[in-house]
Amino acid sequence: MNIKSTQFPNPQSQREWENLIGLQEEKKSLLDSLTLLLSPENFQDWLKKHHPNGIRLSTLIDTTAPFVILSGDVGCGKTALARCIGAPLSKKLDAQINLIEAPTDIRGTGLVGEISARIASTFEAAKAAVPKKGYALLLLDEGDDIATSREQLQAHHEDRAGVNALIKELDKLQALKVAVILISNRKESLDPALLRRASLHLDFSRPKGQALDLLINNLLEGVKATPEEIQQLREQCNQIIPYTTSDLIHRVGRNALITAYQEHRPLAVDDFIQAAKMTQPTPIFKDRRDWDEK
Repeated sequence: MNIKSTQFPNPQSQREWENLIGLQEEKKSLLDSLTLLLSPENFQDWLKKHHPNGIRLSTLIDTTAPFVILSGDVGCGKTALARCIGAPLSKKLDAQINLIEAPTDIRGTGLVGEISARIASTFEAAKAAVPKKGYALLLLDEGDDIATSREQLQAHHEDRAGVNALIKELDKLQALKVAVILISNRKESLDPALLRRASLHLDFSRPKGQALDLLINNLLEGVKATPEEIQQLREQCNQIIPYTTSDLIHRVGRNALITAYQEHRPLAVDDFIQAAKMTQPTPIFKDRRDWDEK
């Protein structure tokens, strides 16, 4: 299997972390959760200071699976965040972090027993990647391929076996300095047993309200803009189907930048407005068409 590995700290990932805009709450939640899961020493210090005789609930930290789920619509920053979280995490823990990315073909060819074997091999690779003075993260992108609920009528025997194998591997991870991040575009289809095991479940959505304002302000950093122009851009971005974060940065922003470059003039707010008019938002993922009802 083709398993990708990234070591932290590294300057490029730190820049990617800093450039993730509009995800402040998600960044903080994921960083805090992984810090506690991988290095619970600070929790033990807190426990000794404030509850020297112990408290019953403290066992919840010891028995929590080092497992987090990032779910939500496509293009909202889930994978980008997971791929660079090792940068601030290595700084916070003062340790080396190795990120292992499961192969996109982790399901294999469908042979009996293949998916279970490949999941087990991927977890073994993550365990082997733990440095002497550090930790490892295992990223399961497109996790819906191996985490779909076993209760679904159309679930194939191999699909059920794959979920069973994933649960088994997660239950063996405690105290092994490995945490797992699963990315899902269809949280509604995830197996309930996996949802119960997640110590953190972050659901990403398309930027609206304050999140959209923050994203626009970051996009316009260094660009001369009046309040009226910013409001015009905001109104243009308020589509019936909202833009994803990726739409606004990599499609609208990129096209605006290219236009100004080709016309040999400074980048202007109107470039973003015109680019937005020419850019259709990414269609909502099939299982998430109820976004406006929430």
